[in-house]
Amino acid sequence: MKKSSLHAPKLAPSLDESVRCVHVTSYDRQQPIAQRIAVISEARRDLDNGEVRVGMLAMTINPADLLQINGGYGVQPKLPYTPGHEGVGIVLEAAPDVTHVSVGDLVLPLAPDGTWRDERVLSARQVTVVEGEVDILQCAMLSANPVTAWVLLHGLAELTSQNCLIQNAANSAVGQCVRQLAAAMGVRLINVVRRADAIDNQRLGDEHWIIDQDLSGTEFAEQVRRLAGGKPIPLALDAIAGQATSKLAASVSPGGKVVVYGLLSQQPSQVEPADLVFRGVSTHGFWLASWFADAQNRATAKTVIPSLLGLLARGDLRMSVAATYDLAAIGTALDHADQPRRDGKVLLTGAWLARLQQS
Repeated sequence: MKKSSLHAPKLAPSLDESVRCVHVTSYDRQQPIAQRIAVISEARRDLDNGEVRVGMLAMTINPADLLQINGGYGVQPKLPYTPGHEGVGIVLEAAPDVTHVSVGDLVLPLAPDGTWRDERVLSARQVTVVEGEVDILQCAMLSANPVTAWVLLHGLAELTSQNCLIQNAANSAVGQCVRQLAAAMGVRLINVVRRADAIDNQRLGDEHWIIDQDLSGTEFAEQVRRLAGGKPIPLALDAIAGQATSKLAASVSPGGKVVVYGLLSQQPSQVEPADLVFRGVSTHGFWLASWFADAQNRATAKTVIPSLLGLLARGDLRMSVAATYDLAAIGTALDHADQPRRDGKVLLTGAWLARLQQS
């Protein structure tokens, strides 16, 4: 596939033209979020060797961003800081010694933090060039939830069409990606949700649903075994923690893994000792930021992303968008993103998206 090269709008001749970015100034949740976050202006700086200037087109607001803004994330940057963990941009400028990235390339920044801004200056090694014809908004959501789903399905257990997989929070963003990737792999999937109206009427591959409102652990495990149809369940994906972990641990096959990748319940994970001792069930935590901290994993991610882009192109992977907001409307965007039962992701758009569309 060829690189997705776009017409790059010319940089304004003056380096004094304002470049907007979001700043978080306090972690105090007693203050309204509108008083703890602001859009400020910064001057551009010259590029050093090996760097590129990226005009951010669209950036995702993820639960991890909200958690970090409220002081509850695994890493809390020194204040003030610019939030944002993923997005997509266009290369506006490249240092003379950069050869594998060109002006006009559409890129995914894989550098940690700081995407909620009009422009980023990054090492050229920190961007992945997007190949082929793509949807910009879908690309903006590609490097967090789809990559998380891919790692959960490919990096933690051997899953084949002879296996069964179970996940809770199946209507979450990661859950939606897991559904689509499992369907592409031909793996039977059991989806757990809390409400009947959370069940997706569109069936993806060999998937089944459980509504877990007040099921006991025994009732839950019985439903899982029936839906598994005799297939082993080596892996369970837990986005909730608390008592949900115990139900999944009781449902996987002996020697199975429960991977806790979310903390929606804000409660400690619980597992019955009998499942640990007599059935050899193990529990593991997963955090994509820690996975990306390993250089080998970052290299793996650069091979995963083209695969995910291929799924996007074929229509086998797609994420819902609830709304888009210009960076200037960050307060309204955050309020929307924090709403329960929201239908899709809330995205921010940068100044270069409008300039690109007008050019």
